[in-house]
Amino acid sequence: MQNIIKKLSNKRQANVFFKDTELTQLTRIIDTLQSVKEEKELNAQIAAEAEEKERQELEAIRTQILEKGLSFDKLASLMKPSKKPRKVKKTSTEKTKLCYVFDDNKRWNGEGEVPQDLQSLLDEGYELADFLQSE
Repeated sequence: MQNIIKKLSNKRQANVFFKDTELTQLTRIIDTLQSVKEEKELNAQIAAEAEEKERQELEAIRTQILEKGLSFDKLASLMKPSKKPRKVKKTSTEKTKLCYVFDDNKRWNGEGEVPQDLQSLLDEGYELADFLQSE
């Protein structure tokens, strides 16, 4: 698309581009482009008029605020949308504590070296998971 615009913007490139185009086709293309141009101009004019109307309305409101002696800061704070309280996700910061229970209620939390009694049971063929309990 940019390539076509570039070619049509340069007279020499436009001549090369339309070299084999008939006059009737060229006239139809020019009419179409003229129609597009007029539509764009109309839309720009409508947008400018709407912007001017909004500016005038805002100026009238500003004048009313000044005449009544109201505080602009208070008005601005009222205009801000009220914030909805954010829901706080509950995250579990405590991990489930693991505990290995062996022999006659002896416990090991998994930190440090494996106690001798538990190691001897592991050497006999038991799995560490056999002694696992969550606190």
